[in-house]
Amino acid sequence: MPIVYSEKEASLQEVVTIQEVDDLLEWLLANTDASIDLAECRHLHLAALQTLASARRKVSAWPQDEAFKGWIKPLLTTGE
Repeated sequence: MPIVYSEKEASLQEVVTIQEVDDLLEWLLANTDASIDLAECRHLHLAALQTLASARRKVSAWPQDEAFKGWIKPLLTTGE
């Protein structure tokens, strides 16, 4: 399962494809104070990245892959 949801956090794991975007958006809208854990994520479909960027959520853990982290961190940093 590419995304594991709880009330307080969504943990994106391995490869998140376009098929997960609708559920991710629905979860983000229903859990407005929740954060995102990207520690185990290796790839995000652009639609998933855009969904996360527009949600402006706190990222509780960044990807372990430094190159991937360097690419997405500026796009997902909320300034908090």
